[in-house]
Amino acid sequence: MDHTTNIILPSLLASDWSKIDSEVKRAEAAGAQWLHLDVMDGNFVDNISFGPQMVQVVRKCTGMYLDVHLMIHRPDHYLERFIKAGAQNITIHVEAQYDTSVAETLKRIRAAGLHCGLALHPSTPFEAALPYVKDIDLLLIMTVVPGFGGQPFMEKETMPKLAAARDYRDAHGLKYHLEVDGGIYTNTAPIAKQHGANLFVCGTSSFGPADMKQAMSDLAASVA
Repeated sequence: MDHTTNIILPSLLASDWSKIDSEVKRAEAAGAQWLHLDVMDGNFVDNISFGPQMVQVVRKCTGMYLDVHLMIHRPDHYLERFIKAGAQNITIHVEAQYDTSVAETLKRIRAAGLHCGLALHPSTPFEAALPYVKDIDLLLIMTVVPGFGGQPFMEKETMPKLAAARDYRDAHGLKYHLEVDGGIYTNTAPIAKQHGANLFVCGTSSFGPADMKQAMSDLAASVA
């Protein structure tokens, strides 16, 4: 799928972890093709979620594309564990601490045969990604402060940056996806699309409703 294809990604963070197998299958039955997994270490962000073992469990439950977002320090140290767990895209943060470097970590993800992404905190300018944009498949613009679900969409702080990332990509013939994560609902997803997004991470708005299939359909229609 190229960067002109719109994709709704349910975020596992908003699912019921007490029945992870059925929740993953619920997402698949609702039409999801990609599943987003937020890994948090309680250090880079002020919350703890899960690690490579959860990715491995999810991999056994589904053939969906697993988009793993590492909100952790030293992602290069933990990288091999997520590769072995079955991630297909691994996104790292430009702001994280590294034993090596952002560039070296992206190179290792690519060498393992995976897609690689780079994420920007809402307060981080697009310029911080410029040294790496030729080496990534995906640029994630966080539209809330990372760490917790259910936060409001930060339009003023993040949409100019998203548009800048789109304009730079198109002007330089690059192909990276533009992903948004945080506060994505049927009223905010179209705003993100207008500014260049094609990947829409939806937590509460996808797993929250009882009728997930209808929720996914509504979200997809909002960016059609």
